[in-house]
Amino acid sequence: MIHLRLQQLIDSLNISVLEFSRQLGENRGEKIYHILHGRLKPRYDTLEKILVAYPQVNGDWLLSGEGLMFKTLNSPSAAITTEERLRNVEFLLFQLNERVALLQQTNDQLLEELKMRGAGSTEHGSPQN
Repeated sequence: MIHLRLQQLIDSLNISVLEFSRQLGENRGEKIYHILHGRLKPRYDTLEKILVAYPQVNGDWLLSGEGLMFKTLNSPSAAITTEERLRNVEFLLFQLNERVALLQQTNDQLLEELKMRGAGSTEHGSPQN
């Protein structure tokens, strides 16, 4: 579970949740607290901010629990590989596709609502704007 790995990371960095949040550009720690308690799942931008703020963190470990928490400086995996970049882009595309699908669903619902309201006002002889 990613929220458990996030807690492990914060503990390993020996900082507070508030300090961790501030390192990610958040003024308050509410979002991170919600993630840690399983009420929210971290979004792509949050994961990206973690990896930018803490470049020593292994992205594979953070996302899937595979490998070590921290990159070793003398290993070839310390530098971001083309494969890792590709995985990051694929993950971003997946997140964006989910968002587009949700927005499309919301748009469809709103259009249906507008049609229903339009039909209702026409039936009652209400003037249309």
